[in-house]
Amino acid sequence: MDLSRKMFLAFFLVALGCSGPSGVSPNQPAESGDARLLAPDFKIKNLKGGLNALSDFKGKVVLINFWATWCAPCRSEMPSMEALYRGYRRSDFEILAVSIDTMGEPPVRAFIEEFGFSFPVLIDTQYVVNDRYDVRVVPTTILVSRKGMIAHRLLGAKDWTDPALRTLIDQLVQERASS
Repeated sequence: MDLSRKMFLAFFLVALGCSGPSGVSPNQPAESGDARLLAPDFKIKNLKGGLNALSDFKGKVVLINFWATWCAPCRSEMPSMEALYRGYRRSDFEILAVSIDTMGEPPVRAFIEEFGFSFPVLIDTQYVVNDRYDVRVVPTTILVSRKGMIAHRLLGAKDWTDPALRTLIDQLVQERASS
């Protein structure tokens, strides 16, 4: 991706995404037309120095959250994401926080370490995963079912301790991959 496209995308995401979702209640799912499509696989670097692929978590419900350190709504939802992460068994549920920070690992690592978040954080400075999921607003969250299907696309910051969102995730966790 060339520099001008990165700059445009960064500006666009700041202008639209971090201003909050228009017309969407902060804790209600906002579904798009891509729900129930197969979630595109990807493999990118994580903060621990390895690689993670969506396919590594086959059979689990996966919450993919697109975010950036410069996005205040993104930062504000992270503590509730940590609470959500700690509330489920790793055999059932995973969070992949995909950072689109163009400055790479240093600001992301500093932020994650400062707050002690334990969920996996992936680095997408080239917007590979971002583009695959057609993300144009941050934060954006994609919920992937155990069957690997996009179940929900949620725009804007969420309070992941909200009972309605927990119910949504509980329903996905209760679905079996083979059914």
